[in-house]
Amino acid sequence: MNWLLDFVHANKAYVDLAHALSAVVNLLGWLVGGILLSIAWRRNTIRTVAVGPIQFQMQEAAVEAAATAARDWQSKSPNQSVDVTRIRQTVAQAFAPETAQELIGKSILWVDDNPSNNRLGVRALKRLQLDVEQVTSTEAALAALTQQHFDVVISDMGRGDNLRAGYELLAAMRERGNTVPFLIFAGSDAPEHRREAAARGAQLSTNDMLELMGYIIKHLGR
Repeated sequence: MNWLLDFVHANKAYVDLAHALSAVVNLLGWLVGGILLSIAWRRNTIRTVAVGPIQFQMQEAAVEAAATAARDWQSKSPNQSVDVTRIRQTVAQAFAPETAQELIGKSILWVDDNPSNNRLGVRALKRLQLDVEQVTSTEAALAALTQQHFDVVISDMGRGDNLRAGYELLAAMRERGNTVPFLIFAGSDAPEHRREAAARGAQLSTNDMLELMGYIIKHLGR
């Protein structure tokens, strides 16, 4: 052992240089890894990451996206309030390990003739590692449903002059034997609209962004 200590002492400058180079390499590795992680996250190609601080950052990004979407929708529905605690609780459910694994690969079809209205909501759902495809008509929705499987369909109610387009899409799906959960996300949250939606076979009718997200997390995260 003494010979090793003597060797290290005699070559201290080289040993220090090796340590410095190792530290630089490690730093560069973390830096490159962080950049790649950020790029993949922005492109929504990361499905799940379970490394403490990284998962925390992903969850915080989802909270921020959900809060932004909720505030945007609240501005269109003044009777609603933005509850940050509720937002955090809702998002946290999606990042529970057993739920996060179930969300991987799940897809949502969102039907709305004004897709820009849902831009922030779509962004929030993608932060939960969900795939979201948007179409603007009943015809496009039915075509998409014949081409690929979706785990949930979200629809507005009125499209153009047709104020009951959402119900018509639901009826067309059920007539074709499609039993995918159907969620109505519209401006009204009147009790009678909830009752009619349930009677027609919809699983939810709401104008509450967090209620919508909560149902999706609970249903797809089983």
